[in-house]
Amino acid sequence: MKRIFNLLPLLIVMLFLNSCGDKDNTAKPQPTEKDKILINYPWKMTRVTNLAGTDIAREKLDLQTRIIVELNIEFVTGNKVYAKDGQSQVINGGTWYLIEDMKVLDVKITGFTGQFGVEELTNSKMRLKSKMPVSGVEEETIMVFEPVIK
Repeated sequence: MKRIFNLLPLLIVMLFLNSCGDKDNTAKPQPTEKDKILINYPWKMTRVTNLAGTDIAREKLDLQTRIIVELNIEFVTGNKVYAKDGQSQVINGGTWYLIEDMKVLDVKITGFTGQFGVEELTNSKMRLKSKMPVSGVEEETIMVFEPVIK
């Protein structure tokens, strides 16, 4: 019985130390495959199509969309995104997140903010579904991006 009383403080100390472990584990989540694809290259919008896949003429797009066509969109680790011109000058910046089981790309960057449905995301193409003005009328469209390989 005396031996149990001698071990009791040791057991209490061990339980205390075990409970003081790092419960606020701040380990960063590992990037998913789609995250890795996004950050591999800068992306350039090559065209905008309707839902049937027919190209929409550039002059039918609003000014904001026509400006985006001229920029490279660069997604980087840490959920940062930058819009750059052809000379790699940062024009704008913001954040990005893949949400809703990686089916929606949430982008917050001036001139390109919104939640875009991810129709396709591979190393060679990204297709994002969005509503945008076409000839002044709001339509569902697909923005097609290709990686910029330097």
